[in-house]
Amino acid sequence: MDIAIQHPWFKRALGPFYPSRLFDQFFGEGLFEYDLLPFLSSTISPYYRQPVFRSVLDSGISEVRSDRDKFVIFLDVKHFSPEDLTVKVLEDFVEIHGKHNERQDDHGYISREFHRRYRLPSNVDQSALSCSLSADGMLTFSGPKVPSGVDAGHSERAIPVSREEKPSSAPSS
Repeated sequence: MDIAIQHPWFKRALGPFYPSRLFDQFFGEGLFEYDLLPFLSSTISPYYRQPVFRSVLDSGISEVRSDRDKFVIFLDVKHFSPEDLTVKVLEDFVEIHGKHNERQDDHGYISREFHRRYRLPSNVDQSALSCSLSADGMLTFSGPKVPSGVDAGHSERAIPVSREEKPSSAPSS
């Protein structure tokens, strides 16, 4: 049996009645209304595609803030527990690694892993770095800055992740 592969810019005549393409899905994330009824947008206009910005913004984008007094990283890690996260400082970098083995959810089995690496400003006091995970899954890594000319200290060490019972005060995307 031959299966015709079709370029995504073209639709079949019965396109609204075919399910969306497999690679358009965000695995491990929740479904939105337009995911359940994709034919509605196609009946309005055959060339209209639902925007995926909402899904992309909710998929774990980080925010880095560096002002005069402190350096802060906010990272959405809602699918990970503190035991699944490892935060290390290696010279001028902070490495955040999250991994959980295969576990069952509503749709079957899933495993996740990510690795992020950020450069620390040279004037961040590495002896006073802290990391916490809020109740809503926002990881906050922060450290105060020292005045220029003072040694900020550079070493390799692990930063423990503490759990907070309140939601994060980080801005939502």
